[in-house]
Amino acid sequence: MSDPGGSGSKGSKFAPVSGGGTGVSSPKGGKVLIGSMDGGPFVEAQYNPKELEISKTVPWSKVNSSNQSNSTESDQGIHLEFTGAEGRSLSLELLFDGAEPNGGRYRKVKDEVAKLQQLTSVIAPASKKEEDKRPHRCLVVWGDAIRMSCVIESLSVKYTMFSSDGEPLRATCIVKLKEADQVSAQKKNAGAAGGGTGGTGGTGGTGGSR
Repeated sequence: MSDPGGSGSKGSKFAPVSGGGTGVSSPKGGKVLIGSMDGGPFVEAQYNPKELEISKTVPWSKVNSSNQSNSTESDQGIHLEFTGAEGRSLSLELLFDGAEPNGGRYRKVKDEVAKLQQLTSVIAPASKKEEDKRPHRCLVVWGDAIRMSCVIESLSVKYTMFSSDGEPLRATCIVKLKEADQVSAQKKNAGAAGGGTGGTGGTGGTGGSR
């Protein structure tokens, strides 16, 4: 069978990594690791990407007075105001291949994808704990290149090979992560909701018009 992703070809986007690895807190062998910091699963790369993209937005906004044609400050040019710090964003592509052994073992592609999907899902929707009503906070680690506390912003999965019985044998996952030191679920404003319901009661006044 041909080399998955072309690991032996010059045009390959992936580099094979050797086996091992004990967990997201102590990576070995130069693997990309993405793991939960909330007691959930971790995923290790089968083939490391040869590149990753890290970006950071610096938010500025125009100050209104500097953009008005009749402003006395208009001759001072464009005035920008810093509105707050933003974290880094990271995008990487992971290949999982169950058709070719890596490090002497085969990977179950659907299991690896399921772990990534679990990291993007709410921890425990029925829990009474607020910290469980959000997806996992994660840690992404890759040697000396990156170590970042983050959340998964998006996950895209493309299956490119299947067995005769329909089991996925190869998948490419594009993972976009956003830096986050603290995370929480948005709290519902129960008071406002209750007030709105009470206001509906005021329709009783309509009955007075009969």
